[in-house]
Amino acid sequence: MNTIKYEKSNLHIFSLHIVSLLIGSAIYILFRTSTLKIFSWFEAIGINVIESNLRKKSVLISQYFPDWFLYSLPDGLWIFSYVCLMLSIWRKSISKQNTFWISIVPLVAIGSEILQFFGLVQGTFDMVDVLCYLIGFFLPFLILNKSINYKF
Repeated sequence: MNTIKYEKSNLHIFSLHIVSLLIGSAIYILFRTSTLKIFSWFEAIGINVIESNLRKKSVLISQYFPDWFLYSLPDGLWIFSYVCLMLSIWRKSISKQNTFWISIVPLVAIGSEILQFFGLVQGTFDMVDVLCYLIGFFLPFLILNKSINYKF
């Protein structure tokens, strides 16, 4: 009985990973400019996303979404997805050994924004990106707080 409850609990967090990954990807694919590298990758494997009817319609309404939704939210959702995946892999058990793996991607994302601020990495610093990264990093812990097993 405990095994079934435990597996359902782990399936819940894995579902959060999948849903946030798909929503972030859908925003990116449906609303972002077709000059992004991902569209050439799709084309290279024979998928023409740019010419799809769904994308043509979604691009028309993209002007009604705020910039943070189009440009920062997908990254925050991907960070959220990554943290959920890591928590799922370690079955919501956090230790000194796996803290590095859980936090490496969010730290690299935040670090790249900071380096952009100082002109050390190409790109434009955006505080909204940093905020979305931080929310994406901490939200899984807030949502799952009572079920996470901290082993420090």
